[in-house]
Amino acid sequence: MKISKMTDYGVLVLNHLAKSGGSQQSTDDIVTGIGVSLPTARKVLKVLADAGLVQARRGSRGGYRLARSPEQIPLLAIVEAFEGKVSLTECSTVESDCDITDSCSLAGNWGGINQVLTLVLSGISLHDIRYPHTLQRITTSLALSTDQIHLVNLD
Repeated sequence: MKISKMTDYGVLVLNHLAKSGGSQQSTDDIVTGIGVSLPTARKVLKVLADAGLVQARRGSRGGYRLARSPEQIPLLAIVEAFEGKVSLTECSTVESDCDITDSCSLAGNWGGINQVLTLVLSGISLHDIRYPHTLQRITTSLALSTDQIHLVNLD
């Protein structure tokens, strides 16, 4: 799974706004801060505003700010704003349109894997990805909470 550049830019915009400490940032401030073009910044900001992740204020004194604190913005919300609902495979959604779902022996398993990914993304906030030590703690916690597969040599 790979997120699009627009999703990546969305995270960068949100990080820039988080660094501003809640103060309103103009589109020009954001462009300068993250180094994307003005048209790209506008597209990203529109998606973020439509998803309720940023608040927009129009006019000469307008700008953008986070709609919630970084701790309250899950990575899942950011990804879904740009990518849509997380779906690793066609059959991992209820609205599956796959031609071989009925005969596929793995179709039902993808839904569970999709749920795990969704849980992981919902458990990581914008705040978490901004700080490596927090992200390391989450990674360690996830590694400890999963069952480990042990290979045994039967020779």
